[in-house]
Amino acid sequence: MNDHRNHRYRESGPAWPTGDDPDPRASGRAGQEESQERTGFWSPLWEDDDEPAGRPANGHGRGGHPNGHGRHEAASNGRPRHEAADSGANGHRWPDADAGDRRWPDAEPPPAAPPRPAPPRPAPRSSGPVWPSGDPGAPGARRPGGPHTPPPGAGFPNGAPGPNGARPPAGPATRVVRPRPAGPPRPGAPAGPEAEGPTELLPPVHRGTGPEPQLLTHREPDYDEDLNDDPDLYYDDEDEDRPLGADDRRRRRKKIWRRVRRTAYVMTALMIIGPIVAFFVAYQVVEVPDARAVADSQGQVVTLNYSQGETLSQIVPATGTRQMVTYEQLPDVVKHAVYAAEDADFETNPGFDITGVLRAGWNQVTAGTGGGSTITQQYIKKATGDDDASYSRKAVEVVKAYKMNNTYTKEQILTSYLNTIYFGRSANGIVAAAEAYYDKELDELTASEAALLAGMIQLPGMDDDMAYMERRWKFVMGQMLDKGWITAEEHKAATFPGDALRPKDEARPDAATGPAAHIQTAVLKEAEAAGYPLETLRRKGYRIQTTIHKGAQATAEAAIQDTLDGEPANLFPGMVVVDPKNGEVLAYYGGKDGNGLDWAKVPQEPGSSFKPFDLVALLEKGKGLGETYDGRTDRILGGRKVRNASGASCGENCTVALAMKKSINTVFYDIALNEVGTKNVAEAARKAGITSPLMPEGGGNPDANISIGGGKTQVSTYEMASAYATFASGGIYHKPHLIKAILGPEGETVWRPDQKTIDGQLAFDAGNPERNRQIARNVTESLLPIPEYSDIGCDDNRPCAGKTGTHQYRDTEDNAKAWMVGYTPQISVAVSLAAEENRKQVPLKDKNGAIIYGSGLPGEIWQAFMNSWLEKADKMTFGKYEPIGKTASEGEKSDDDDRDGDRGNQRSSDKPPSKTKTKTNTPSSPTTESSETETETTTDTSDTDEPGGPPLPTFGRPPGDN
Repeated sequence: MNDHRNHRYRESGPAWPTGDDPDPRASGRAGQEESQERTGFWSPLWEDDDEPAGRPANGHGRGGHPNGHGRHEAASNGRPRHEAADSGANGHRWPDADAGDRRWPDAEPPPAAPPRPAPPRPAPRSSGPVWPSGDPGAPGARRPGGPHTPPPGAGFPNGAPGPNGARPPAGPATRVVRPRPAGPPRPGAPAGPEAEGPTELLPPVHRGTGPEPQLLTHREPDYDEDLNDDPDLYYDDEDEDRPLGADDRRRRRKKIWRRVRRTAYVMTALMIIGPIVAFFVAYQVVEVPDARAVADSQGQVVTLNYSQGETLSQIVPATGTRQMVTYEQLPDVVKHAVYAAEDADFETNPGFDITGVLRAGWNQVTAGTGGGSTITQQYIKKATGDDDASYSRKAVEVVKAYKMNNTYTKEQILTSYLNTIYFGRSANGIVAAAEAYYDKELDELTASEAALLAGMIQLPGMDDDMAYMERRWKFVMGQMLDKGWITAEEHKAATFPGDALRPKDEARPDAATGPAAHIQTAVLKEAEAAGYPLETLRRKGYRIQTTIHKGAQATAEAAIQDTLDGEPANLFPGMVVVDPKNGEVLAYYGGKDGNGLDWAKVPQEPGSSFKPFDLVALLEKGKGLGETYDGRTDRILGGRKVRNASGASCGENCTVALAMKKSINTVFYDIALNEVGTKNVAEAARKAGITSPLMPEGGGNPDANISIGGGKTQVSTYEMASAYATFASGGIYHKPHLIKAILGPEGETVWRPDQKTIDGQLAFDAGNPERNRQIARNVTESLLPIPEYSDIGCDDNRPCAGKTGTHQYRDTEDNAKAWMVGYTPQISVAVSLAAEENRKQVPLKDKNGAIIYGSGLPGEIWQAFMNSWLEKADKMTFGKYEPIGKTASEGEKSDDDDRDGDRGNQRSSDKPPSKTKTKTNTPSSPTTESSETETETTTDTSDTDEPGGPPLPTFGRPPGDN
């Protein structure tokens, strides 16, 4: 079957036979044996109606081609007309009528129709198809037998005219149709081929100028050809509502998944190629730090200012705090210890550890802990001061580490790192660290000592936490053993070098002196907690604006100095002044020797000053100051004998208000143990502002000694001033703080306390502000009589609330700790007093050898400060008192009050007994924690004038030092 799809647009049509042919008839007869199915371009399927308008059927008669077919001449209407070409060598001729060729009719063809006026045609191309000449080698000639060659014998004889003596009109529309076989003649018609047979030649029809013929190798597809060879890429969506068949769904799924796969391929490629490109781009632009420049930049002065702007102290790098060392001067034991602590693969990695980086990223996403920095990365972080917890910073750090690894040797990097890293104790660099910790030269360090130094790199601010230091030392020693840097025998024989540590006060040549030194230390710890350790502050020369008020600090120091003038030198007071409105610490006194123990921050037994938290827990249950309890001494509570100091009593039905005033132990012990629970007492203290741990480490509830501030209950002067400030502010807790702002080198603020700290929060009832205020006001109501009752009241009848407290010294009648904590609406002040000799706790004795109570020297210091500081301040009240629960009657008296008659003769248990009063209580035997078989023991109380408690070690000292 012939393919006719492209016949209409073939580049050139068939060529007419030329006059050079020897005998077209002979060739015609030779081709009669061909199958009649072979029609070539003489296809009967070509219809005039299928011809494109104005396009030659076979490309004949194009203007400008000297093929003898014809020429275009302009007609009268401006359109070209096609005239027959002159006869010549290439002229077309009709076959002879008597040639016997059955492909051509014997009869004359019908007269040719006059040519139609041809429409305007486009300008001829520079070259186009030409009619083939008789010479195969002639230009434009088509090889005989080509796709457009007429069948053999189809040409006219050389120079023979067509039927009726005329040539068939030449033109693109000329068509030759193969004749039917001759049939019987019709009546009256001559024999031979049918005279009225099918038309053999049609006159040219010009329907306008069409496009140029297409090349067979670059043709337009037919309308019925599929543009896409892959039927799975597209699906017929002409009828989207029709149900999809299985093939349609398969093709759709295949198409969707193909797109998904291709998208995944692209995304995967971008994920792989993108970071690689970014890495090498960043590599070209980043700069690595210079060790010497970094060391110099870390030596800037850090200035601490008072809240008003005056200079409080300056931290100036002293000579010897940093000494540069060469790689050859680093002992192997030091290098191995640092590798074990920070980067075991330092000598082989490319500057970063990809698994560590991924682990650090995962920890950051999941809020985990731990990083993945190598020594090179840590050096860059410390050197640049860029410690931002962001992915971009980490990525740049990796690039810098890689570049530094390619720029410097491992020896140079390690040396730079150990010369600049901070080790705590104000020591920058490994040489200064060896001196600060052990007072040794670098080459004198043992493996155990080097392991401790390397372990402190991670958190140098923990240089006074022995438990942390020992934990890090064990880790480093284990790593050194695993890597083969020490033997199993050396590891087994090693001991924690805690005893070899140099006293910290000797290792800080840059510390301020006197009371300001403790302020400086406390401020720097707070800055480190805020993300600004000393090494960062030094690097850029930051300034810290503290909350310390210069006038308040001077008043506090004067009150302490004047009160303790002439008193024993082994007395160590601690004092903290807090503003109840915002939690700012206005004055801070940790001791006159700034390098000694900070008594403002050291946790100590608070004694009876802890009793207000018992009352808070009771008020939260809806019971108030009018509730009555058995206030007699020597009561058995929880299997223990509880007694009141000096044998005091407030009767069998003693109100809470009176028990607070007289500091009756049995009442508050009973409340904590049987009424509210010791856990709720601890929770009440926490709400007020106590941050020291009050719950047992092994779980469970605190013992009942928490009710009277004894046993294992230890809090700091700093915390007590803050907690009482919560009462002063009407139940609003403000986190105490020493830093108002951290300022950069140009004076810009880089850090300040968050707004929550400044605004505060409801302490005791977060959902009910009025009840929260009411609880605080009820506590204040119970504390208002105590300063005057203890002979330490404020001048000018100023309303002052407070509570004294003492803690017994071992099993003697002496006291180990004495407190006075009190407040006005403007200020909260806590004063503690302890005694030590050779770093061991001793009894509190004044210059006359008398026992010191809370209303004694601590109360006098408190009173001196309040009267001086508030001398010109407004006299403010605490607001309206609205009682919770039962109300204590104003005229209520205890049995002891009736007995003594004069209220002034009945001293608080925190005041020294009357000089004329003789003690009748006999010392109790030393006791320990009660066992299950004991039915009655003497409680380990604080706030007692009589012996009876077990020995209690001083905080921070090993038991053997007691």
